[in-house]
Amino acid sequence: KTFQSMLIFKKLGVSPIVMSAGELESGNAGEPAKLIRQRYREASDIIKKGKMSTLFINDLDAGAGRMGGSTQYTVNNQMVNATLMNLADNPTNVQLPGQYQVEEIPRV
Repeated sequence: KTFQSMLIFKKLGVSPIVMSAGELESGNAGEPAKLIRQRYREASDIIKKGKMSTLFINDLDAGAGRMGGSTQYTVNNQMVNATLMNLADNPTNVQLPGQYQVEEIPRV
């Protein structure tokens, strides 16, 4: 799926910001959610420059999902899911911790 997606992005001239699901777990609560917002804003900055971009999270189902009773639902899982839902609800208002500004950014 990843290979096919990258071929499509290349064909369409999209500059993807790629994350791995492995980045969605951390010993520090909230770090993965912060990273998602940072990467989203990176993609938004590319769009500001007139190019197409997207945030692509490899194997999201493995990093933020649950596999029956064999995986734990951690604070970071909750924060990642909440952050992704917030991006869907407010794609032009993505804040970073400590940087609360009313500035609309391009939708990714």
